Amino acid sequence: MTNRPVPFSVNQNDARTLVEQVSDGLRDAIVNGYYRPGDAVPPSRDLAPLLGVSRRVTKTALERLAAEGYVVARPRIGSVVRDRGEKQWLGHVLFVYHASNVGYFQTAFAEELRTRLNRAGYLFSRATISTDDATRVTDFSLIKAALARKADLAVAFTARRDIYHHLARSGVPYALALQTGELPPGAVGMTRLDDAPAMRALAEACRAAGIRRAVQVYWNWKSDGDVVSPFFRDAGIAASRLLLKPDTSQGRLLGIERAGFAGFDRLVKSGRLDRDALYFFADDYLARGALMAAALAGLRAPEDFRLAIRSNAGFGPVYGHELSRVEFDPIASGAAVADAVLAYLQTGRYPEDSVIGSNWIRGETM
Repeated sequence: MTNRPVPFSVNQNDARTLVEQVSDGLRDAIVNGYYRPGDAVPPSRDLAPLLGVSRRVTKTALERLAAEGYVVARPRIGSVVRDRGEKQWLGHVLFVYHASNVGYFQTAFAEELRTRLNRAGYLFSRATISTDDATRVTDFSLIKAALARKADLAVAFTARRDIYHHLARSGVPYALALQTGELPPGAVGMTRLDDAPAMRALAEACRAAGIRRAVQVYWNWKSDGDVVSPFFRDAGIAASRLLLKPDTSQGRLLGIERAGFAGFDRLVKSGRLDRDALYFFADDYLARGALMAAALAGLRAPEDFRLAIRSNAGFGPVYGHELSRVEFDPIASGAAVADAVLAYLQTGRYPEDSVIGSNWIRGETM
């Protein structure tokens, strides 16, 4: 058994469950060679205090890795990394994403992609890219480590062109997941994101409801900026934007939710809440905070204000009325990308008609 430190940590603000974080961390450590065939990974009783989680969490994570074929239980030894020769993978797919993309959608999407690729006989590993806030230098070391094992395809879940350039220089074929625009150099294909039908349906529903002004509330310009304003304007609805800046020092997701609370609270207390306008929240967590602020002020949608959100299926805020929403389905998205990836691995061609969108659901809050 090795006495080396565990090469990952658990983050209480991560959208993944604790079991997912531990199993993902151990799986990546095995795939990237930190734990080699024949090595005994730390037992659940040792992992639990090292990671600050319960033994039930680490025991379940190790059981998951055993079911996936990464480790095997050996008497008096524990969980031992299986020799790769014991599992004949058809190929290797690397999932690449930036640390700023981590959230419920990415987690559920990646898990569905992993499940389907494993089921088809393909090894699936992940590489997280991070950028230093002070120096703006991007760390590509995890991609390099993951590519120590030949990859047949990398799937980039990011809009960052520096990551595309790095993948192109590495020589690994790569595809883009849920992006828009032209294919960058080196990319073999793209599963396109097409929100236009759902956004157009939202704008038309607002017009039919007599709404003449809409405010898009967002926190991240790169991912959320101006996603719906053009469709509002096409429907004859005046559109404006409200940027809320989160304090992420105690966790990104908590910071976003608090920003939603504080921003909506300011609107209410300043008397600037427009009861005839639609407030469109471009993020689940912003909407959660705003709805909490509204509840504390004794306000409800649609009686006191009108609201629609962009949310994820299975994760949106719980509310007394059904929320009007543009809804993404991460499971369906992961399945669609898996189908496209498998088509490429089996034929050498990435499907040109691979497209994923969101759905407009007319709830009761507008």
